[in-house]
Amino acid sequence: MKIYIYLALVACFFSCENSKENKTIILSKASANYLNWLSDPYINIINAFDCSNLDSILLLADGIVLTGGEDINPLMYGDSSNLQLCEKIDFRRDTLEKKLFDYSLSKKIPLIGVCRGMQMMNVAHGGTLYGDLPTEIGGLVIHRNNGEVMHDVVVKCFVAKNAPFISFTDSSRNFDYTAMIFPQISLADTIFSVNSWHHQGLKDIAEGIYVIAKSYDGLPEAVAMDKNIHPFMIAVQFHPERLGKDNAIHINMRDRFFEAIYY
Repeated sequence: MKIYIYLALVACFFSCENSKENKTIILSKASANYLNWLSDPYINIINAFDCSNLDSILLLADGIVLTGGEDINPLMYGDSSNLQLCEKIDFRRDTLEKKLFDYSLSKKIPLIGVCRGMQMMNVAHGGTLYGDLPTEIGGLVIHRNNGEVMHDVVVKCFVAKNAPFISFTDSSRNFDYTAMIFPQISLADTIFSVNSWHHQGLKDIAEGIYVIAKSYDGLPEAVAMDKNIHPFMIAVQFHPERLGKDNAIHINMRDRFFEAIYY
């Protein structure tokens, strides 16, 4: 009898595995690091930047990732003074990513924003950016130095215990939003070391977006859209795809994203 039960369980396992559906993730602009991060036998990845007909591939989207890259045109958020602080701008990419964001928002497609992607999420929903962090908020935290650097971020949960000088003003339910990005949140684990390579950042936060982590200069480092607006839309200013395959944030964000896509 035991052998029959065992064989039935094995058959059920393989049946469930074989019935798993393929899903499609659209990257706004792909690179090897993102492809490696999201690699999975059941995941198809499309690089939107290389596609000539965005409308057709949007119909395939089960998940969307707005990736890192160039500065966003400040005219998108009505700040012409920031033009002089900008580095390279890609007008086509701005248009493409705004369309990806709008589609995700309207169709409730799970979305992750990374670095520029977090900035686009805020801008596309009505927020603004700092044009150049050292110029506008100073150098308390170094966010880049001729390349990638590391610095700490403070998660909103229990923040008064660890960093009372950092203010969080929104009224989000801490753990629900935080757990989509940061693993194993507890009283003893609210500060994380992350990588950083950017000179712009979120200034005025769009309505409906909650800040759930900040660096020590007060700059938002992780955000989430109100779940009443979208069930899974998160973004980070750092690069989880480059934190390494054993990094807890790298793993947690990927797993929560896949769960949102499948379930």
